[in-house]
Amino acid sequence: MKNIFLIILLLFPSTCLSADNDFDTKAYLRNHCIRCHGVEEQNADRRFDTLQAELSDYQIAEQWQEILDVVNLGEMPPEDEPQPSADETKRFVATVSRQLELARDALASGGHEQFRRLNRYEYRKTIRDLLGVNMDSFDPTTSFPADDRVDGFDNIGESLVLSDYLLQCYLDAASQSIDKAVQAQAVVAPINELLRAQDMCQRKYQFRPFVYFEVNPTGDYVDVGHSDPSLPRVHATRFKGVPADGHYTIRVKAEGINREHPYAPNSLQVDRTEPIKMQVIATNPKVARPAAGQNSSDRVVATVPLLDHQTKVYEFRVWLDKGFVPVIRYANGPLNFRTSLVKLVQKYHPETLTNNWKDVFSTEPSEILDVWMSDAYEGPRMRIHQMEIAGPEQRDESTTDLLADKHQRSLEPFLYGAFRRPPLESEVARYQTFCQSRMGAGESEETAFLTTCKAILCSPNFLYVETPPDAGESGDQAFRLASRLSYFLWSSMPDDQLFRAAASGKLREPETLLAQTRRMLQDPRAEAFIVNFTNSWLHLNELGSMPPDTQKFTSYYDRQLEPLMRRETQLFFAEVLHKNLSIEHFIDSDFTFANRYLAAHYGLPTIEGDEFRRISLPKNSLRGGLLGHASVLTATSNGVESSPVTRGIWVLENILGSPPPPPPPDVEPLEPDIRGATTIRQQLAKHRNVATCAECHRKIDPIGFALESFDPIGSLRREYYDSKGKPIGAVDTTGTLPTGESFTDIAQLKQLLLKQKDQFAHCLTEKMLTYALGREVGFQDRPVIESIVGKLTAKGDGLHNLVELIVTSEVFIDN
Repeated sequence: MKNIFLIILLLFPSTCLSADNDFDTKAYLRNHCIRCHGVEEQNADRRFDTLQAELSDYQIAEQWQEILDVVNLGEMPPEDEPQPSADETKRFVATVSRQLELARDALASGGHEQFRRLNRYEYRKTIRDLLGVNMDSFDPTTSFPADDRVDGFDNIGESLVLSDYLLQCYLDAASQSIDKAVQAQAVVAPINELLRAQDMCQRKYQFRPFVYFEVNPTGDYVDVGHSDPSLPRVHATRFKGVPADGHYTIRVKAEGINREHPYAPNSLQVDRTEPIKMQVIATNPKVARPAAGQNSSDRVVATVPLLDHQTKVYEFRVWLDKGFVPVIRYANGPLNFRTSLVKLVQKYHPETLTNNWKDVFSTEPSEILDVWMSDAYEGPRMRIHQMEIAGPEQRDESTTDLLADKHQRSLEPFLYGAFRRPPLESEVARYQTFCQSRMGAGESEETAFLTTCKAILCSPNFLYVETPPDAGESGDQAFRLASRLSYFLWSSMPDDQLFRAAASGKLREPETLLAQTRRMLQDPRAEAFIVNFTNSWLHLNELGSMPPDTQKFTSYYDRQLEPLMRRETQLFFAEVLHKNLSIEHFIDSDFTFANRYLAAHYGLPTIEGDEFRRISLPKNSLRGGLLGHASVLTATSNGVESSPVTRGIWVLENILGSPPPPPPPDVEPLEPDIRGATTIRQQLAKHRNVATCAECHRKIDPIGFALESFDPIGSLRREYYDSKGKPIGAVDTTGTLPTGESFTDIAQLKQLLLKQKDQFAHCLTEKMLTYALGREVGFQDRPVIESIVGKLTAKGDGLHNLVELIVTSEVFIDN
């Protein structure tokens, strides 16, 4: 019967069906829906017996739209309920569709206009582009409260509220940002510091197994044998910090020692096949002692493999803030070094043990030996000979500096950039008057100008993506569109070209709008769209929120897989975007991106090096598409075990666009089965015995079971294991969808999902439109989504085409 309904609806789309004004839609609900969604039962937390037939407000209309969607998809009424005739369903769909169309027209007078403030990420990017401030180590938003997320999105206007505390944060951030921009203008004499081994370490030997290994036995080099980031790093104490913000050249003469060592393979827990790596870190001595281990100001500026037993000068161009210093760390050496060294010395070098070698408080050896522990140790080390620091480079004078001329006459161009539109005469006059009042209070013109600029950065015209309704008289829609476009693609303000296009009055023309969109997507700043949209749509911002078990999943930490997982998905999305590949690739594909560590994690052929590259997946690989990405699989696990429920919901929400409602409050959640006493299928069977859970789990569980091929960090598995590592049963990935279609594994499930490509296109369009507009889309946007999806299909389903269709849609241009 369900298939008959679907065929009818496909042959006669709702837009083509004639509405029956006499058809009783409430009677249809009473006959086929109320038993499960009425006064006695509210399956899926839905109740329809009190639902009004008159679509008088958005909330009622949204409920009718939801009902129409599930009927169109053939998901309701359930198979075990009395089924309506095909004609009855056709009339119901036509009537509700017509009523929703009328409701859109009637409710449209209220408009959808939403005004949203900048979120934290957008604020930082805007400060960067407005003031020309390098943000690598500077963040004026550290005290800001976290932005609320709505379905993964942190740029939804309705959730981006203002508070008294946040207003105070804006005052502080404005002051910090202006001061930082002025500081960056400082011109200083360049330095050229040569730091030798003696400047970095003066310890000649190590007589007991410290938790770290750092010695300078001859005065010519420093050997580092440990790798734990919390332990000391190589730092030249006499260098107190760079004199000014700017780009510096750092040259380090270094080599790798004893990558191939005589000790047992697992004695140090390092990969012999991998080159020894040196990591250069910029850090702020005002935050913590640079040599003492990692701190909150650390920023990795370079990681390079060292040649074995061959000195080479490695050169890096890096940005350093005033006062920062470079430190050097052995990036991939032994982590638990002290424990390893104790065992190695006792076994291989007992002659180096002094009488007080176990005394952790001893600073001097109890006797003088011919060979010290550090001399005898033959394990892998990073050897540093010297480091040179030169700079800063001269500033790029071709870039516009809005704070270069600190006089009242410069307020107007500063207002133009900050407000992202031409300022009104009244606004210019208001801030000039404020500047004059500061000078009247005794401030110099320069100080008064900077104080006024700080005040401008606290204005709603700056803090909101588009001009709020009460912020002024400007009605220039072109500049609002320019801001909407730049925050969609760059998460920042328009550049000069986009401003000129808006000023010309041609930006709203499709040709100009498309040309700007294509240009902006090729700009490096479009990385913000790739990162932020994937974080939001795929919920990658939740990756790491439930860290995997440190004992069961050591590789996750040893190989620092989390950022690699996230990067794979970002590069995959970028490839589909820039090459305008079909969105089908998100469901299944024959390629992905990986480096040495991720390829090993996936069990793929060996890749050399840390750089990511596009790789072809083996035939019959389960990795194709997003469902094989470790980022998604880890983000949808609980850190102890995989979660079929979470993973199933993720697919329903982010691939099919039909998320289930939250579970009833009286149903206990599933706890991680840390004992491995029962299978996840057995645990979920208990949930399906609860009437209020059964309907949703009928859709959730089969999809989640297919993804059980992957463990909590995305590794392939065939069996479940208990806490002691013993197999307790084979992984069962079979399932049956509510449509009656069955599958045996994730590969077959992906083929079934590809049959629902149109539904996925609707879902992706809705997600991207939400991100682009900074508001939730509702029933009133449905015709726009339908139009975009129809055009996308005609163009071949390319992702780049989807971006262009959204940008040129009426709702985006006139939002």
